[in-house]
Amino acid sequence: MHRVAALLSAVVALSPLIATASEEDSIQLAYNRPHPPAVVASEERELFDDVNAARARRRLPPLVGDPELSDFARQIAEDMAERHYFGHTDPQGRTFQDRLRRARLDYRFACENMAFDQDEQSANAAFLHSPGHYQNIVDPHSHRLGVAVVAAGDGEVFYVEEFSD
Repeated sequence: MHRVAALLSAVVALSPLIATASEEDSIQLAYNRPHPPAVVASEERELFDDVNAARARRRLPPLVGDPELSDFARQIAEDMAERHYFGHTDPQGRTFQDRLRRARLDYRFACENMAFDQDEQSANAAFLHSPGHYQNIVDPHSHRLGVAVVAAGDGEVFYVEEFSD
């Protein structure tokens, strides 16, 4: 099976709300086997555990699950699934920083990983082998984590990790 993986990374350091990441365009997607967007809770748990396993290998403390960050992650994953795009910047030009402000999430440090892949193992492997994504996972400034996994089709799944201080 041909595997499609698209990865983008954004790091935003907020002091106060000054982005250090470059602005990106979104990628329009066409699904091969679409179905209504659906949260995949079992893969969310796996993704969360895999992030902390990677941190443990570096002797870093585990991240604490944050329901507010998970809701934030789920909102963007569902939006991408429903509107057929992928990226830290949506088709209207709203960035990660804009979304944080709109959600009234105020952090000194926040960063985001996203993947569009076929399963959790593939998405996690891609995060771990991408220097920017891996840096977000093992960044010592991170203390909290929110994750979302939303399927838009069979093997067409959005993976979002939100990190904060």
